[in-house]
Amino acid sequence: MTQDLGVVLPCAGSGTRLGAARPKQFLDLGGRPVFHRSLTTFLAHPRVCSVALVVASSEIQQVRVDLGLYFGGFLGSGRLSVVEGGAERWESVRNGVASLSTQATLVAVHDVARPFLVPTDIDVVVSAAMEDGAATLALPAVDTIKRAGPDAEPQSGLGADGRPLQAQERLGPLVETTLDRKRIWMVQTPQAFRREVLERCYRDLAREPGLAPTDEAGLAETFGHSVRLVRGAERLRKITSAEDLEWARWMVSRKS
Repeated sequence: MTQDLGVVLPCAGSGTRLGAARPKQFLDLGGRPVFHRSLTTFLAHPRVCSVALVVASSEIQQVRVDLGLYFGGFLGSGRLSVVEGGAERWESVRNGVASLSTQATLVAVHDVARPFLVPTDIDVVVSAAMEDGAATLALPAVDTIKRAGPDAEPQSGLGADGRPLQAQERLGPLVETTLDRKRIWMVQTPQAFRREVLERCYRDLAREPGLAPTDEAGLAETFGHSVRLVRGAERLRKITSAEDLEWARWMVSRKS
């Protein structure tokens, strides 16, 4: 198999919604940090030629020590690199893309807080990206989706001090409308792109300083690229809350 896939793993988030002392990607999951699981899966994939782990500047030294213990050979060969993140997620991913080997004509971006990735997830989304230029794993919505009023603030499920929300705090905004569930998909990762598509989007974004995309598929959409939806899996649930972390640890114990 041709080694033409570069991978960017954003690992610079603060993870404040979880209420833990350290960002969620560094918390223990089955005896290893959360981010190790996705990293291991990508490094084992025969198509991957280059992986960029993007971390906050304050974490770089500690992460390098950790990687030296478990992934030293990949660091030494240059197949794995540690890249400093930016102020926003898209800046971190852009930095990661710029650091990838020139051999990488395709790029996958994955949230390390989705730890239960398997090789076929990579295969299907990369194949779609080769065909359409941009693709993302996603799941069709199964719940009824309500759109809230314009002043709605997202709720994290925790109070400012990390405690569970009290009854009064759980009150949300009024419903504005109900969306057609048949056309709603819940986006996951990996997302994959032909490299020139992603790099062109970053060049265009530099001329639009007011934009702040929250994911790369959205970035591609903003600049007129079609994005193919590829069916994902429930196990790609993202660790965001304490309940998500509890579920992930249950998954690990179940597999064990």
